[in-house]
Amino acid sequence: MRVGEYRLTAAFVPGGHRLSGTLAPLSPARWLGFDLTLESLAGPGLATRRFFKRFRAPGVGEVRLEVRVEGELSARRYQDGRPVGGYRAKDPEVFDDLSLVYHMRVRPEAGKIALVGLYGLVRGRVEALGRREVRVPAGRFYAQGFRFDRPEAYFELALAGAARWPVWIRFGFGRERLEARLLALPGARSGR
Repeated sequence: MRVGEYRLTAAFVPGGHRLSGTLAPLSPARWLGFDLTLESLAGPGLATRRFFKRFRAPGVGEVRLEVRVEGELSARRYQDGRPVGGYRAKDPEVFDDLSLVYHMRVRPEAGKIALVGLYGLVRGRVEALGRREVRVPAGRFYAQGFRFDRPEAYFELALAGAARWPVWIRFGFGRERLEARLLALPGARSGR
């Protein structure tokens, strides 16, 4: 089901990068209660310093995750405004849903990572999937694919062109998945 447009933005800020991902739900999805907002403050190497995730879905309500990394990771989870859990971890270099996209653009390679999950830090390996053709509304691209697949967190990404534009992203946890496809890329030609 198409639920809306998902916008990714990145900006340099002193000491790192401010990343955001916002879902602009279509009318039916908005009426049903779908919403997603992600905000990340990443350091110079794109590891997470702060992360905020809020999503709403029918039958789930509103879930919010707030993460800080200051020597160690501290995460708090809220359900419909009430604290319901959290976790701590000693890993100084962790990534979130947004910082991992930009990290892979800068360092497109397989390797072990620690990913911020809803219920705990998820450790695993990003695997390279090779080049493949990806068709999205913005056109046809030959893209390098990557995947992180653990029961607690899922992330798949296709990067195209010399700038390694994220033309296709799928992420989620458990059986839940959100897929984003590139709608437009100013100044780019498809087939790159």
